[in-house]
Parts: sequence; C-alpha cells; structure tokens
Amino acid sequence: MSQKQLTDALAVVQRELAAADHLETADVEKLRTVMRDIEAVLDESSETKESLSQHVSNAAQRFEESHPVLTETLGSIADILQQMGI
Repeated sequence: MSQKQLTDALAVVQRELAAADHLETADVEKLRTVMRDIEAVLDESSETKESLSQHVSNAAQRFEESHPVLTETLGSIADILQQMGI
C-alpha cells in the first residue's frame, strides 16, 4: 500500500463526512481528529504514529452499520497505516 492510496482513501472519508449530515456531532469530531492525526503523520510532523492505526480502526467500528462505505474506507486506511508501520 502506498501513501497515494492512503491519501485517496482520506479523500473518500472527507466526502463521506460531508455527505453524512445525520451523524452525531461528537462522532464526527472524533473522526475529524483522527483524520488530522493521519494528515500530520503524512506530513511527518507528528509523534502520534504508534497508535494511529488503532484510532482509525476504532473510528471505523462506530460507523459500521450506518455508513458501510465509510467503514470500509477507514478499515483500508488502518490496514495501510499498519503496513507502513504507523
């Protein structure tokens, strides 16, 4: 898995968040925090690498029933981060 694939997956999550107007505000904010953490790692400006894939996996579980595309994409992101050693 490449950084480009990760960047593309992040874009999918951003689109899904923009379209998901019925999500709870707290859940959306948690997911946006995870997204910022991922983007910081991609910029190599963060020390949050060690638990980032776990945060993404946890976020994916929250949206499993209501947003299957978002869940699948977040799962892919977690896999990519693990393969990258992040």
